[in-house]
Amino acid sequence: MSFVPSKVETHLRGISDNLITSLHAIRQSMIWLIPCLVMSSFALFVASMGEFIWGRGPWVDSFYAIHSSVGSIFPYLMTATISYILAMQWRVPRPPVALLSILYIVISTALIKSNDTVEMLHIVMAIVTPLYAVPLIAYLFSFKFLHITSSDSAGAIVKESLNLVFPALITLFVAILVNVFLLSTISGFSLDSLLIFDYANDPYTFGSVFAVLNSVFWFVGIHGYYALLPMVEVLQQASDLTHSTVMAGGIAPYIMNLSFMGSFVFIGGSGATLSLILALLIVSKHKTLRLIAITSIPIAFINVNEILLFGLPIIFNPRLFIPFLLAPIVNVISGLMIIEMGWVNAPSVPIPINAPLFINALIATQGDWHAVVLQLFNLALGTLIYIPAVIAINRVYGQREIKITALDTTYMRRHEEAQTLSDDPISLAQQRESAQVTVEKQLRNMNQKEFCVEYQPQINPQNGEVVGCEALVRAIDNLGRVHPPSDFLPWLEKAGLMKDMDLWVFKKVVQDIQYWQNAGISVPVSVNITPETIVDEEYVKSIATIIEPVKGLVHLEITEDSMLINEHALEKSLDIFHQLGAKIYIDDFGTGYSSLSYLNRFDIDAIKIDRSFVLALETEKGQKVFSSLQSVATELELMVVVEGVETEKQLQSIFLNSGCSVQGWLYSRSLPLDGFIEYVHQRSEQA
Repeated sequence: MSFVPSKVETHLRGISDNLITSLHAIRQSMIWLIPCLVMSSFALFVASMGEFIWGRGPWVDSFYAIHSSVGSIFPYLMTATISYILAMQWRVPRPPVALLSILYIVISTALIKSNDTVEMLHIVMAIVTPLYAVPLIAYLFSFKFLHITSSDSAGAIVKESLNLVFPALITLFVAILVNVFLLSTISGFSLDSLLIFDYANDPYTFGSVFAVLNSVFWFVGIHGYYALLPMVEVLQQASDLTHSTVMAGGIAPYIMNLSFMGSFVFIGGSGATLSLILALLIVSKHKTLRLIAITSIPIAFINVNEILLFGLPIIFNPRLFIPFLLAPIVNVISGLMIIEMGWVNAPSVPIPINAPLFINALIATQGDWHAVVLQLFNLALGTLIYIPAVIAINRVYGQREIKITALDTTYMRRHEEAQTLSDDPISLAQQRESAQVTVEKQLRNMNQKEFCVEYQPQINPQNGEVVGCEALVRAIDNLGRVHPPSDFLPWLEKAGLMKDMDLWVFKKVVQDIQYWQNAGISVPVSVNITPETIVDEEYVKSIATIIEPVKGLVHLEITEDSMLINEHALEKSLDIFHQLGAKIYIDDFGTGYSSLSYLNRFDIDAIKIDRSFVLALETEKGQKVFSSLQSVATELELMVVVEGVETEKQLQSIFLNSGCSVQGWLYSRSLPLDGFIEYVHQRSEQA
């Protein structure tokens, strides 16, 4: 029975797709902003360390000014990058749309009287504005009656700019209404009601509430420090009162103060993210995440974590929300308990929130070295809290999830280049063709899927051991459904992205081989490589570099089509891979062109007999053909892998001709990484 989605389900699916597209745009824009964040954070680090060591001076003020300047324009940079990416996805001109989004924010903030409110909510508005403004512009841009001109005489850029005027004006009106309403509504929200919590008599509740709110605000892009200024001022007063009391010879009356939060709670910044850095360095297997963590270390020592917030990102990242919320709460509780037990002096000296770690604890507690031990203890607790989340991220990156944009960001780059060609009249004509529209639609759909590699075992039928496996690419949609290569590889091929897919598969396979080597398994993997890739010298060198660490464990499967492209380039590539211990298989042997001639002309190590020959084993003629294929392989000293074996009867027919390994559902379907490892162990125990 066929199932036809209802209009409501179709509408909900459309909303879900748009939401995923928007989140991808936000994440991509944050990554683009990493260079700006690094420069800004470096300036703050230099200024903070300079002030701490030498005191305030002109050069220190200059670095503070650099940090402040970048911070003041950061919301505009963010809205520009989000708009730019969304403009690509909605197929509207990118530079003018990015500039329009900046203009909408400038006009909206000018209509808000409270500068403090605007400062606090700038990033929120920078994120939200493009999410509705760009789709609205794209929608209005599709109406011909809103266009000023249909002539191409002045060039495509002039035409696009003129035709954006009316959609931009209408969207401006909507943006003013939405942003002013948003800012006015949120600016009316007061945190005064939270001040009923008494930091003096109920420090646990006050500190936990402050930590939770700070994390929640940052998670949605609101600067927690500015959003919680009323509570910050109360904590600062507590620091001042505590300091005055101690200087007068009394005992520190208020443990819960701003010095306590800066020294023992927000270790590395909001969310106690120095612990996240350590967790990434200890257990993360993803090089990009480890690089971001290493880059974040210097500024984390002055309690700044913007690189993590926007680079990982933490903002809008549900996988990190729980530890980001939990780590500072645990630090509040453990810090207060240990200080109340008398093991560490209460923080009684006001210190800047950006004072260097360890030194800030010593100063705040008047030189008590146990305070540094407490910081290290809380740092360790936070690391333990973050480690499960990082392990989960490893699982996502390493086994099941890789968005098409993460093929080393090739998709975004290629798509952008394709859009740039829209100025060419020939490209414009091609884009109007329905086939091109279909390809782009399929690519957008794939951008919302996750790619993974599964492994189908190859078995020695004589002893049942796993002697190899084939790497098979799969795609998983947002409903968890697994899609075969036939659903996406043709579209990648039409878009010219197969080389990048091949590169990613080899990287993933090498990672998985290293992973199961740690589990005591050494099984070679055969990887399909497209004809275009194997004759591309640059890609071949890249793949050779990738597989070199697992030399001899990665083999290549090529189709007979590969042998028709460039014989000289193919021979050169095969030689490179042979030097790395890779064996060359001809996939689907016997179904293509002059298969036997290829065995004579090229240095081939093995053949894979196609499933069609296995199905033909039911006939006497089919058995003779199959036997002849095996005889040829035996004479030429080639290994044989028989594909598509599904029944015991088929296996027995093959078993009469020894020397084959078998790949098929009779033994196992393709398995995810952990499932494959478990299968190999089971086979080893049974053998």
